[in-house]
Amino acid sequence: MVDKTKTTRKPKTTRKKVVATKAEKVDVYASPVTGLVYETTILLKHEPIAKDQELAKVSFHGSTGQVSLHPIESKYEAQIEGLIEGDMFIEGPPIILVSKAETPFEWIKSFPKATLGRKMYASELVTYYENQ
Repeated sequence: MVDKTKTTRKPKTTRKKVVATKAEKVDVYASPVTGLVYETTILLKHEPIAKDQELAKVSFHGSTGQVSLHPIESKYEAQIEGLIEGDMFIEGPPIILVSKAETPFEWIKSFPKATLGRKMYASELVTYYENQ
């Protein structure tokens, strides 16, 4: 007869559970972070016929709170300067007006959602450090 109470298997070893600590994520879009630049690109829609054309880049500097324009196509520079000097309208069930003079950080954040007109639109915000 075979004794079934004895086994030749090794007992299971218990492993220590390693719990990784989560690094705190900083929401860089909640409020302006000193040393970061928030940038969007204004494009002119040509698709599906041709690739969309970059017209300018608009930047908000977190350290100074200044908004700057970097034109790429001089042909559209006056139109884009007009857009930048004014407030932003965001279409939706309630039309929202965002003032550049009162809240420049909210203004740059709303740029990709804003109505720019004339087949112009803005890309999503990109952030990078000012010394790059």
